[in-house]
Amino acid sequence: MNKNTRDLGIFGEKIAAEYLRKLCYKVIRSNYRCRFGEIDLIVYKNNTYVFVEVKTRRNTSFGRPVEAINRNKKTHLLRVGQYYIQNLNLKDCNFRFDAIEVMIDPLKPPKVNHIENIM
Repeated sequence: MNKNTRDLGIFGEKIAAEYLRKLCYKVIRSNYRCRFGEIDLIVYKNNTYVFVEVKTRRNTSFGRPVEAINRNKKTHLLRVGQYYIQNLNLKDCNFRFDAIEVMIDPLKPPKVNHIENIM
């Protein structure tokens, strides 16, 4: 991953976190890493922990951003989420996995598309 791609991803994650805060989610962790991989955002609202994968693009030349979340990526997300849940011994809470697409156009405000329950 080159620096420009990483910078774009970081920018998209910040936009996604701000979007979720405006919807009254509490951002618990950003870029949570463990031996199974990484989750971009972990947020909480209404007794539900939400594990969020953020995909940021400048255009759709290679498809919609969410299309980059393939079966292999979903498996990693699930393992990281399960590890987080077990590691913190979280009980009596709900969990789900969401995706947020962020489309960046330098001439327009970023577009955010929140997709709940991607798994």
